[in-house]
Amino acid sequence: MKIYKQWYQRRVRGCESDRPLIAQFAATDPDHFATAAKMIAPYVDGVDLNCGCPQRWAIKEGIGACMCKDPALISRIVKRCKAVNPDLCVSVKIRIVDTIEETLALARAIQDSGADFLTVHGRTIKERNVTPHYDYVKAIKDALSIPVFHNGGVYHPDEIQPALDQTGTDGVMCAQGLLNNPALFAGYPETPLQCVQDWIDIAVSYGTPFAIFKHHLVFMLETVLPKHERRIFNNLSSTASVLDFLRRNFGIIYQNKLPGNDCDREMKNGC
Repeated sequence: MKIYKQWYQRRVRGCESDRPLIAQFAATDPDHFATAAKMIAPYVDGVDLNCGCPQRWAIKEGIGACMCKDPALISRIVKRCKAVNPDLCVSVKIRIVDTIEETLALARAIQDSGADFLTVHGRTIKERNVTPHYDYVKAIKDALSIPVFHNGGVYHPDEIQPALDQTGTDGVMCAQGLLNNPALFAGYPETPLQCVQDWIDIAVSYGTPFAIFKHHLVFMLETVLPKHERRIFNNLSSTASVLDFLRRNFGIIYQNKLPGNDCDREMKNGC
């Protein structure tokens, strides 16, 4: 356990401006999920069970969105986690299933198992890039007493309020939209260059692996770069070449310092 504690202290780091911070896990074994939650609990404010991922590798492993067909299993996982970690916030993210009746039964089972809140992606496991089924999400919100969050179809600041109006949910969760534009919730229609500057300062200062460093920049610059420049950027193969590209095209220069907030001070102090 001492080794695990040292591992988490090095890799699970945050600060007051990061909070609330929730760690998401995929699991099919109640004890595995409960144990993982207990291990990470000192460093986060809650854990989330991922029952929403539709990717093939996840389905092959029996995790993610395919679990939505087994409400009893999800309930056992949540109940076990709450039993082991009674003071920890435990939430679940799901996708809708084939009928609204089945979807409501799934949502009610999750609430009855003790989940603290629920996030609903308004598409089925087979649906991609279609308008979410807002009526399903609204029906869930109307049926439950715990907070419900909408997920899906929000890629621009102007799409947030319409999603809330149509679903009546307590909030909106974004995935792809925030990958493309981490400043979306701040009201920016596309990634501001200051966000790119902050990312390179953070990533390079902490030695982020190149693949992850570049991967996020590919998303952030997708709507900023013209097509021919995106092709050039996508073929870059080193941190030095990426930094040179950003300097030449945007005047962005690695500053060897972190953005001026409490994260810098706290992370350097080992939090």
